Amino acid sequence: MEIYSMFSTLLITTICTAAPMQERLPLEIIPVQVVESIDYALQFAQDEGREKAGLPLRFAKPNTTSVTPATHGIWEGLPENKMRWTYRVLCDNALSMNLGFERFTMPESGSMTVMDESAHIQIRPFTANDNNDHGELWTPIIPSNQAVIEIVVDRRDQKNVMRNVELTSINAGYRGFKVDGQRGLSGSCNIDVVCSEGDDWWDEIPSVGVYTLNGYLTCTGAMINNTAQDLTPYFLTANHCGVTSSSDASIVVYWNHQNSYCRTPGSSDSGGNGNGNYSQFTSGSTMRATRSYTDFTLTELSSAPNSNWGVSWSGWSRASSTNGTGAGIHHPSTAEKRISFPDYSSASGEYWNVNWSQGTTEPGSSGSPLYDSNHRIVGQLCCGAAACGNDANDYYGRSIGLSWSGSSSSSLSAWLDPTGSNVSYLDTYNPAAEPEGACCIEAAQACLDTRETNCIAGGGIYQGDNTTCAATDCFPEPDCPSDVNSDGMTNVSDILAVVSAWGTTDPDYDVDGSGVVGVSDLLVIIDAWGPC
Repeated sequence: MEIYSMFSTLLITTICTAAPMQERLPLEIIPVQVVESIDYALQFAQDEGREKAGLPLRFAKPNTTSVTPATHGIWEGLPENKMRWTYRVLCDNALSMNLGFERFTMPESGSMTVMDESAHIQIRPFTANDNNDHGELWTPIIPSNQAVIEIVVDRRDQKNVMRNVELTSINAGYRGFKVDGQRGLSGSCNIDVVCSEGDDWWDEIPSVGVYTLNGYLTCTGAMINNTAQDLTPYFLTANHCGVTSSSDASIVVYWNHQNSYCRTPGSSDSGGNGNGNYSQFTSGSTMRATRSYTDFTLTELSSAPNSNWGVSWSGWSRASSTNGTGAGIHHPSTAEKRISFPDYSSASGEYWNVNWSQGTTEPGSSGSPLYDSNHRIVGQLCCGAAACGNDANDYYGRSIGLSWSGSSSSSLSAWLDPTGSNVSYLDTYNPAAEPEGACCIEAAQACLDTRETNCIAGGGIYQGDNTTCAATDCFPEPDCPSDVNSDGMTNVSDILAVVSAWGTTDPDYDVDGSGVVGVSDLLVIIDAWGPC
């Protein structure tokens, strides 16, 4: 239902003062949409049925709506000829909120911030850089039962925002994705990726992310490398997780959501709440290929993850054997990232049959990658009954080997092998693991210690792996022996200096190094006349 105050249709125009930005409106006068309270017992009962049916984990209850800055909320004038629109949404007993905008085109002058009611927790501003061809924007969760939406834009672009921004989905969370003691608990037998067991897997661990879809479903997936190794943001997950050509834009992938220390497997600490955060995320994608056979989906994220986050691109193998036990990396029940190790993994039809010796999987792990002993993805989690406390098996779709060739919309080769190399495997690409070296940037007269690809992209000259700016003279002083007085010029003053030392052996004035200051030194100076 809609609750409007007397200000709901009022356009407030304030007189500019010396203050650089007007204070936010009191919460109680911001128009609000209140969505239906969550029936927790009903939701959990339905989720039990969903789990038995092999459906992806649900964490929120979606609510459809149609809210635009032209029809809802409150506008107010700000200094510097700007306008601000504010609106809020509320579910009285929700653990979290997230929003879907099926129309989102922000002008260059605008930015949208989503925050909790106290404004202490804010998602980074969404700007014109978040405009995508699919025209949608889906937000990460806000760990509160209400979310405040704020758009600031130049006055001249106000109508543009009114026409091109529409909130269409308000999703009230009832499990997982929470910052208090009820957030994303997972079984105590699971192993944090930061434990020593994960030490050999740090090229692959950063490629795995937990994601939300349509604002209420969640699974796991992984960035996957292609033979061009060009950092195309391909993301592999399971077909049954529901990423389709109509839902692909709603994906929000969270990176590096992991505990900061190793919780001892089997302990109450490991079975309790972790301390990971959800601050690093990528929103939106375009589905490239999917198939129920081997249960895979490959989608291309709308943007590559921020390079500062250290995300990697996992390698893959088309082999018919895992050549050993390998590992599974996943997010059980939306919780912090975990790593599991099988005691065996064998091919069984279109699936890998996996039994765990360390760790396990849970709902929410669906779509996560299975790696062979060479650290290459061979498939993604489809189904199974494994959990802490049982010895049941899991099943991973053999997508890399069995769904390689065919139509580009239902196979992987067109996307993962754009060079047409027909290789049977490809190793992980981890940009953060590339060596660094000194990069001389002449235009800025600066030196940076960075990777070769970044150096070249920035117009610099790479000095070689493992070189440092501290030991590199990018811009040495010119060798100018004719400038005997070191003023940067070869001119009359240098001639006078040489004449004053005429006939001596003073090396400071022996320009040609003959051993005696004389005529030949004057000739060198005259020949080099001008700036050094």
